[in-house]
Amino acid sequence: MKEKETTFFDYYTQKNITTTVPMGSKYDFLLERNAKYMNNIALSFGNRKITYEELHERINEYAKALYHHGIRKGDKIGVCLVNSPESIYVLYALDIIGAVIVGLSPMNNEYKMRRDIEMTKPSRIITADILYTNIKNSCDALHISPILFTPGESLNNITENKNNSAKLQDIYYTGKDKDMPKEEYTPNTLSDILFTGGSTGVHKGVELSSNGLNGVVKAVDYVFDLEPGMTHLGNIPFGHMVFGRFVMHYALCKNLEFALTLNALPQHFLEEIIRTKSNGAMGGPVHWDNLENNPLLPNSIPFLTQAITGGEMLKPEKRREIIKNLQLGGSQAEISDGLGLTEMWAPTHIGMGKKNTAETIGFAIPFVTDKIVDPKLLENYVPGTKIDLKEVEPGQNGLLLVTGPGMMLKYHNNSEETNKVFFYDLDGTKYYCTGDMVTRTGLYNKECKFSGRQKRNFVCGVDNIYPEQIEKLLTTLPEIKEAIITKIPDSKYQFLPKYHLCLAKECDLKQLQLKIETLIESTLGESALPGYIDYTFKPFQRTDNGKLNTPILQEEDLKQYQEQKLQLIRKVY
Repeated sequence: MKEKETTFFDYYTQKNITTTVPMGSKYDFLLERNAKYMNNIALSFGNRKITYEELHERINEYAKALYHHGIRKGDKIGVCLVNSPESIYVLYALDIIGAVIVGLSPMNNEYKMRRDIEMTKPSRIITADILYTNIKNSCDALHISPILFTPGESLNNITENKNNSAKLQDIYYTGKDKDMPKEEYTPNTLSDILFTGGSTGVHKGVELSSNGLNGVVKAVDYVFDLEPGMTHLGNIPFGHMVFGRFVMHYALCKNLEFALTLNALPQHFLEEIIRTKSNGAMGGPVHWDNLENNPLLPNSIPFLTQAITGGEMLKPEKRREIIKNLQLGGSQAEISDGLGLTEMWAPTHIGMGKKNTAETIGFAIPFVTDKIVDPKLLENYVPGTKIDLKEVEPGQNGLLLVTGPGMMLKYHNNSEETNKVFFYDLDGTKYYCTGDMVTRTGLYNKECKFSGRQKRNFVCGVDNIYPEQIEKLLTTLPEIKEAIITKIPDSKYQFLPKYHLCLAKECDLKQLQLKIETLIESTLGESALPGYIDYTFKPFQRTDNGKLNTPILQEEDLKQYQEQKLQLIRKVY
């Protein structure tokens, strides 16, 4: 496997470490890491245990079968998956072939599914039969032939069954013993397209490389503490979420037992940790909230040693609550936080509990270089040119830029959005602009403290909310002249959207609200529905350059929230 030598300073040991960044495919790296652990348990699913030897046997059989079925290197293949063994076999099999994996969310409604399929135009879609309803109309309209499977079916004895109704299994039995050529992997080529609104709020496909994920996974060898043979919970969806894909690849490359579960909702989180006796678990704040007042909690998770949260930054009081609940459960784990981006194959910074200053996102992980710059420095940047990305002074707030092996190649068929986020330093190094505002603080002045987003997106529950998307939809209604979306803190869902609506004409507000809710839920989903609404006929305040002055409204909302003057109109629990 091709590797690139690099040296980084380990802030935990205060030593320089020289190591290599893997440059092969995801499957090449997995095989290399598993070579000495083939008898270990790789996957558990219900009562079934699958060894690493069996895992690799199945992956290679599925690769041969899919190749024999006609899938080739460079083909774009949509996947809409649940966390089952077949899904893992398919993902690595496609990687062996060299196909481009397009991650489609099983939580998409028909509108979102059609949008993502039309954007990427996959030639085939592989999905669990229980998810096919939301995809069928798009497949029919775009003449895409789906490949269906029943989750868990491959756990039966592997014997040929001509009456099997799962088409993926038919393909498997027909082609699993066929020959397949081995093609050389080229580093930094397109392997995956996953979706994000990014820092700009525009829905985009993110083009990622196979070796990029390997670099991120190897980096956390120097951060996380789990050892081969331990168990990690497989609850985060990995078919379409970069965070879930990172967790899956990390757990398997670390030779852990990856305990798959179809019960991925936050209310099942503690129950599944207990059932699987997981030593490591990752989830958003909404998952860890499930520990609060849970009758299952007392002394039930002494085996949990690594607890990681992602998504929105934990508030100090929330962090204290989670730590208290972990201790009540008998766990010695410290909740760890960080910063992750779809555009970087997930984590760029990880704060490891007591190893870092409280309330920071920790250090940049190995192989990742960060810079904190004055946002004004980038205002007149000409795409592709070099600029002195001079950092602000320690302690000063600035815009976070990152670079590393996991950095995306570009946004899919969207050069305009790509040019907004890439900046070249004087030495030619390309940086990705995260859109996050941070400061250097704490140990060695290299830790980062998150202070907010330069742009306006936020998290509601487990979903990213992009105000610009909602505003654009709302102004398609004839009753609404202008719309501004702000965020209101919420103890359970982190934030709820507040709709500020400037009306174009007199109308029945109850009927308008119903119309709004129907439009938003059918397109962007339930999480984007309003928690609060303000109506006005008065034009919104604008800045000197004519833009809507959103920060003013946000400040007023936060003040009203603190004074408990806001009235919730919809319970989104």
